[in-house]
Amino acid sequence: CSRAPDDTSRTERGVTGDLSMPIQVQVSNFVRRQPPAIYVRPREPLGYRPTALFVPLRTVQQMSNAVTFSNMFSRQIWQVWLSLNAFSTLEYDTGATPFEPQRALAIARARGAQMLVSGYINHYMDGGSGGTSSLSLAMEVYDVKTGTLVWSMAQGGLMDARQVHDFYLFSITEVNPEDPSSLIARTLAWDMGRQVLGWVDPSHPAPRDSSWTDMFKSKAF
Repeated sequence: CSRAPDDTSRTERGVTGDLSMPIQVQVSNFVRRQPPAIYVRPREPLGYRPTALFVPLRTVQQMSNAVTFSNMFSRQIWQVWLSLNAFSTLEYDTGATPFEPQRALAIARARGAQMLVSGYINHYMDGGSGGTSSLSLAMEVYDVKTGTLVWSMAQGGLMDARQVHDFYLFSITEVNPEDPSSLIARTLAWDMGRQVLGWVDPSHPAPRDSSWTDMFKSKAF
């Protein structure tokens, strides 16, 4: 997995216009974000891929059907981390309740996992394909044997409502996907998962920011 989910979809969707009128270009929108804020990280590389248990994230924001919502987004985050291959195995616990560290550590020990992966959904706003969507996640990784928190990081992402960028000879119109919140979740999962991948395998360091973020000078919260 060499690119963030939003980078792979940053493609031209259509071009209209001729010499008598400005050219109009439609492109897929992308997730505006800053790099993950890392609060706890290991000092030394691990150098091998441990086994891990992934427990559904806990939704902090008050909402109806919080557990169902958490499971839906947690599976997407787990799938991205699974694709990064940072762990030799990464089991998703379908029967676990939303994340509570001590309870989840007990489950991970019973399963024989070396690491525990989970976190929190701190903020969610779904604007659909026509509005602004935003999401904020916190991810944690624990050493199961000692119960030590080895990774703690957070990141927020924003996908603006459809925008038009006018230039002298052409204009660029951004088009949102049908489910922008899911794209934001997968993109943040990729950014933070790459941090852990660089820890277990230093030959895969986390990449730099996307140049598209800098082009329009728009940052996530």
